[in-house]
Amino acid sequence: MRAKLKPIILIIVAAILLLGGVWFFLHKSTIEEKTKELSADEIIAMSVKTENITTNLSSGGYVQLSFQLQTDSEKAKRELEKRDFQVKNVILKIFSSLTEDAINSPEETVQFEEQIKNEMNKLMQSGHIVKVYTTNKMIQ
Repeated sequence: MRAKLKPIILIIVAAILLLGGVWFFLHKSTIEEKTKELSADEIIAMSVKTENITTNLSSGGYVQLSFQLQTDSEKAKRELEKRDFQVKNVILKIFSSLTEDAINSPEETVQFEEQIKNEMNKLMQSGHIVKVYTTNKMIQ
């Protein structure tokens, strides 16, 4: 009985290893396609630029900002254009509670961009935002 069981176990283990290897290579090639660098024209074709947004700061001054939001597809771009009012709302909520020192910090800028992306991705239904670029920041 044990003699018959050994070849069956070896076949099952070999099949699992083979399927695991195939999955790994397919998964790796899919990730490489997704992380492929886009040309500037492709990025612009899938991006939405906000108009200048002005908001008060908690420290008493105000800031004027604009952003370029890169989506993962043209369908997502069209949806994001329709959600312009929500983009403004998210930006106003984030920046109205900040001070000038926080906005001047490069590290904080990266965090704000990530926060805008995450908040908007919660609202998106057709695709998602890949990257948020700060294109204008004026503090007074």
